[in-house]
Amino acid sequence: MDGTMLSMASSGSGKLSKIEALLAKAKELRAEAEKDENELQSSVLEKKTSTDVDTDLTIDELFPPLKKSTLEAVVERLTKKKPSKDLLLRVVERLHCRVVAAKGLDRVEASVQQSQIKFETIADGNEEDLARVEGLIDLLIDAANIVDEDFLRNQLELRGENGKVVMHRVDLDQSSGELSKVLREKANFLKREYDEQFKNRRDQYYEAARKKGSTRSDQIGP
Repeated sequence: MDGTMLSMASSGSGKLSKIEALLAKAKELRAEAEKDENELQSSVLEKKTSTDVDTDLTIDELFPPLKKSTLEAVVERLTKKKPSKDLLLRVVERLHCRVVAAKGLDRVEASVQQSQIKFETIADGNEEDLARVEGLIDLLIDAANIVDEDFLRNQLELRGENGKVVMHRVDLDQSSGELSKVLREKANFLKREYDEQFKNRRDQYYEAARKKGSTRSDQIGP
């Protein structure tokens, strides 16, 4: 009898050890997965930060901080520097983000805290940067429109004898003559996206407030 009891106890202890080992392994794998995810997010965040810095440099080249950026001046800089369409799209997106931040509008920002990515809702403004960047998207689009018109005019002047446009070496994605259209569509998309996100957050706030009020009413009773 004692031998049987001892055998059962030993068997139970063995099963418990296996369960504990499996739980420990699962915990270890979960920790590794979280670490890999944090490293990936951190890498993405670092890349975005680096891209933002590079894009800000381009913004300063197109709109020098210490110089008044007239339409004619921006057209001249676009023509001279020949930035790609993709770069100008990033400029539009970066300017949009900076305007939202400078106005103190709600936005979500990521940061690395104790080796983990934290997402926080921020709503602080910056009047100095607002004065710096507000209106630059429209100015860029207007300048791109003039570049488009110049390109199309030049193409008309370069028609061959058969009436078809003779395409010469092109340095820019602006060659399509639709740069301003692409930039305007990007700006409109970013505005619609932010407005929709704001509406969703507002609706969530109202719904939470409604449920809270309903709960209080139930607690008070008749």
